Amino acid sequence: MEELIKLIQIIQRGGVADASLLDFKTKKENKEWLLFQGISKGEVTSEAEALALLYEKDAAKSGFKMLKSRLRKRLMNQLFFLENHDTRQNVAQLAENDCFAKLYQSRVLVNAGAYDLAAPLLREVISTGQKYSFYDVISLAQRSLLYVYSHLGERALFFKLLQQSRDFGSAFSADQLVEQLFLESKVELNHTITARKAYLDKVDSILEEMGQLWREAKSFSAFNYFYILSNWAQELKGNFDQIVELTSNSERLMAEYQINTEQFDQRYNKYIQIYAHLRAKNLDQGLALASANEGAFNPKGKNWFAYMENYFLLAMHARKYEVAHSVLHKVLVNPFLTKINKMGQERWVLYEAYLHFVSPVTGQPFKWQALVQNLPSYSRDKEGFNVAILILQVMYYLEAEDLEALEYRIEALKKYAHKHFKDSFSERSRAFFKLLTIMVSSGFDPGATQKKGNYLYQKLQRINPPGDAYAEIEIIPYEHLWEYMLKHLQKL
Repeated sequence: MEELIKLIQIIQRGGVADASLLDFKTKKENKEWLLFQGISKGEVTSEAEALALLYEKDAAKSGFKMLKSRLRKRLMNQLFFLENHDTRQNVAQLAENDCFAKLYQSRVLVNAGAYDLAAPLLREVISTGQKYSFYDVISLAQRSLLYVYSHLGERALFFKLLQQSRDFGSAFSADQLVEQLFLESKVELNHTITARKAYLDKVDSILEEMGQLWREAKSFSAFNYFYILSNWAQELKGNFDQIVELTSNSERLMAEYQINTEQFDQRYNKYIQIYAHLRAKNLDQGLALASANEGAFNPKGKNWFAYMENYFLLAMHARKYEVAHSVLHKVLVNPFLTKINKMGQERWVLYEAYLHFVSPVTGQPFKWQALVQNLPSYSRDKEGFNVAILILQVMYYLEAEDLEALEYRIEALKKYAHKHFKDSFSERSRAFFKLLTIMVSSGFDPGATQKKGNYLYQKLQRINPPGDAYAEIEIIPYEHLWEYMLKHLQKL
């Protein structure tokens, strides 16, 4: 059923052409049509629901397997007749689909001996392939066109294309090798944390090799693989200044090596650039960019919410709380907030809570009790937010002046730290948790707490946040939180 559901979703996004193999217009209510309709409307999500829809209780259901097989074949054939309405596909992807369609058509014509009809199609494919640097497409089209020219007796065209294909060979090989290096790196970096750490030690030499190759290939795909892996590797290692440099210079590099920039994902570049400014602590520059580039993202899409998270965090880290309130308001009034995944929605609940702690809005009391009671519990599936959740609970009990509950919560933090903060990448959280422990052991006395915790506070300022391979989320930098807590202790 999962395969059928996925195929139907693709067809719905792409649009249905008039010359379709499934009769979408007359809507004949046979079992194939009923199953298609049930899945497309979301009424059928499992085999049990399909059987209940299609068959009576006592009816023989042995034909269901064949029915699914027939529908699957029709859906696969339907892929040839999509109208390309899927807005998630960019111009280059649509062009690539068109190239492969023309390659298939030309192959049918060649096999039928219609070489004169195949030739213009293949030349079209090569032209489009060169525009978008579809090197695999170009290679296939050149081979077929050489075959066509040989049968048509086009001697001059044959030898001209033969020389072009030989010249093209080294660039094609370089392009393929870059792709292989990228995919190998992706497999290793998505493996266990131990394997990831080991691979990061050699990723710089791999990037150096990829850099030489994309300059030789001069293809967008080769540059893009290098660009993505560079950003990813530096993010994992915490070298955010290097990401700022690459994202700032990416278009200049492509222009220098005469690479078509039409396929370049400008929005992703803007997104990763302000994220890198956040992690590199270039807060004012990052805020200026975040404000300038906000309009590049569609508020109806999940990418807008991801972008606004970085914008919000930049404002929080820069202590520009008015800006943070403005960003938060835009998010909370966006009706599409309910459409993003549950974890994304929970993050915005945490962000709102942290902001209201350090910058409460007059006349708009925050419902802390309801939040704490319904706060998402920490678990493995919320890696990176466990610490933020635990600290928020401490802040709540401190704000409520419930010192007994606060002492209990600090004990829970100590147990969590002992279990989870064993590696160096948790050094900042470990230091902050020790500060919280000092606050309790000092009897919540502001003077004693500040004096005893001063060496840890100084140490915290020297510890850089880890790279994203081992990310902890500091919605507010720990240094700022500690200063806030000390001020609050003075009010007790």
